[in-house]
Amino acid sequence: MINLEGFSFEPPAGFRTEEVTYGLRFGLPGSGPGPSFMLQSKLARQGAKFEELVQETMVELAQTIGQLKGLTNSEITFVDGAKGAVLAYDFPTHAGEMRQYFVMRMEKARLCNITLTIPKASLTDANAATFMKAIAALKAI
Repeated sequence: MINLEGFSFEPPAGFRTEEVTYGLRFGLPGSGPGPSFMLQSKLARQGAKFEELVQETMVELAQTIGQLKGLTNSEITFVDGAKGAVLAYDFPTHAGEMRQYFVMRMEKARLCNITLTIPKASLTDANAATFMKAIAALKAI
């Protein structure tokens, strides 16, 4: 049984979870752009090394996000000691410039991606630190 915010779904026998995606947004509906999280857990490409997946993701982001600016790659250490990557970049939208952090972590054969999007106008060192602390709390189960 899968429970998801007011819905439940019972897949037929033999089906297994392959990919899960959650979207979380801060603020009231219709209040304009606010910080948001997208979390995705999926099977990593068989045989791929984490560093390869990070580099491929950087290329894909550069090719698919129009007017992407300042793409960087840094390391993150999660609270359980695991290492991951933080890809950070800015891009323009109709609602103003956005900062996006694309965080990657691999555990065994699964890849977890967390995308944090924040309007640049509301980005502060304090809220960035709060959001990154929440991301760093991601742990394998």
